[in-house]
Amino acid sequence: MSQNGILADPRAQGVLGALAIALSAPLVALSGVSSTTATFFRCLFALPILVLLARTRERGHRPSPAARRRHVLAGVLLGIDMVLWSEAILSVGAGVATALVNVQVVLVPLAGLLWFGERPSRLFWLSIPVMLAGTALAGGLADGGTAGSDPWYGTVMAVLAGVAYAGYLILLRRAGTEGGGHTTMLATATAASASVGGVSGLVAGNLDVTPSASALLWLLALAVTAQVSGWLLIGKALSALPASGGSAVLMLQPAAAILFGALLLAQWPTPLQLAGCALVVATVGAVSLLSRRTSRNRVLRDDEHRPMPRLDELGRDRPREPVSRLL
Repeated sequence: MSQNGILADPRAQGVLGALAIALSAPLVALSGVSSTTATFFRCLFALPILVLLARTRERGHRPSPAARRRHVLAGVLLGIDMVLWSEAILSVGAGVATALVNVQVVLVPLAGLLWFGERPSRLFWLSIPVMLAGTALAGGLADGGTAGSDPWYGTVMAVLAGVAYAGYLILLRRAGTEGGGHTTMLATATAASASVGGVSGLVAGNLDVTPSASALLWLLALAVTAQVSGWLLIGKALSALPASGGSAVLMLQPAAAILFGALLLAQWPTPLQLAGCALVVATVGAVSLLSRRTSRNRVLRDDEHRPMPRLDELGRDRPREPVSRLL
């Protein structure tokens, strides 16, 4: 397969998008700002880029008013997810927060079953406990990751963040089935997320409207990598993959975040965390590979049982050529 073919594969787009989004936590840590400040500025910096891309790539494809309302709702849910997840990390620890926020791996396929009529495979349901266990290990749950000031409050915040994240992913996938385009949807959602971050920061009193120049540079890098490139790739992948496949690919984010933390922050993972990363990557890869083989075998079986056309049907759908070309 050529390079262009690989980059056009929805699974490859999902993996690259997950890797880009996994840069969020290390870049926020490098910026040194609060969660609401990071949410506000990453969306603020990404917004003009997305608007420019939408105007040049999706001109003439305006979403309907109902679709635009769904895009705003998606942005509100993403902003809520960012703020609540940060609260959960402070209250219950990174390990439990990382594991609980991934309830999306169950909620998104269920929504795909109800909304799009997609029935997840038995293999996917069997892989969910393995993926969640690997995520918990990667987050440090077995190494004292449960440390926090208020475990019950943090647990509730992490679950609510996961529900909001699942809602955003469902609406993002819905954007692939309606007019307007992914970039237009992401621009609208990003504007709504910036509003959520700004309002939350004003209410909590931790919004810094004048961060340092170095912090702004890290937040600009965060906007370009995660908010623009990452979510554009994820949006394309989710519209092409079944809900269960896209949800499984996104489980790579926690494992990739651990590795990026080691490279950028010198926060080297423990052996158990590395084992968790390997478990998540191996499980997602196995589910993707086996699901692809199952789909291919199903297509071959359908072709085998398809009746042979009669002689008078062979040329029925073939376009007729002008007589002048046949002479």
